Amino acid sequence: MITRLYRVISLFALLVVGTLSASAADMYVETLPVPMSKASGEIQKALATHHFKVVMHIDILKRIEAKQSILHIQNLNPEKFQDVQAMVFCNPVLFSDLLSANWRSAAVCPLNLTIYGKGNQTTIAYPERAAFTNGTAASKVGAKIDHLVIAALRSIPGAASK
Repeated sequence: MITRLYRVISLFALLVVGTLSASAADMYVETLPVPMSKASGEIQKALATHHFKVVMHIDILKRIEAKQSILHIQNLNPEKFQDVQAMVFCNPVLFSDLLSANWRSAAVCPLNLTIYGKGNQTTIAYPERAAFTNGTAASKVGAKIDHLVIAALRSIPGAASK
C-alpha cells in the first residue's frame, strides 16, 4: 500500500515539476462558487463534453494526510484547503497530433489539472501546454489543446471567465 502511495505521489510530483518549469503566467486558473463535491463532477462532465477522458482522479490531500507522519511533512496545508485533487485526462487524437508534429512534445500528455477546495469555493489550476510546445513544430497543437481545455473549464456552470 505504501509503495502504491509513493507511486501516486511520484506521478503527481512529476506532473507538478513539469508544470513548475513554465511561468505562473502559463497557468489558467478558474474559481467556481461551489464546493469541491459539486465542482469535481462538473469538471469531469465539461472535459467529457469537450472530448477529453479523465483517466485518473487522485485525492491528493487525503492520501498525503493519511501518511503525513510517515512522510515527515511538517506544514502540509498552510492554506487550510479542505480538499486538493488532481485529474489526469487525455484526448488520443491530440496526443497523436503532438506525436506527429514533434514527438518530444508528446511528453506534455497526459494533461492534468489540480483542484483546490475551500468552503464553497473551488479553484482549478491548469498548466497551459503552449508553454512547453512554443518554438517547436507542435506549437499549434499545444495552442489547440489549451484552447479546448480552457473552453471546457469556462463552460462549467458558475465559471467567472465565460
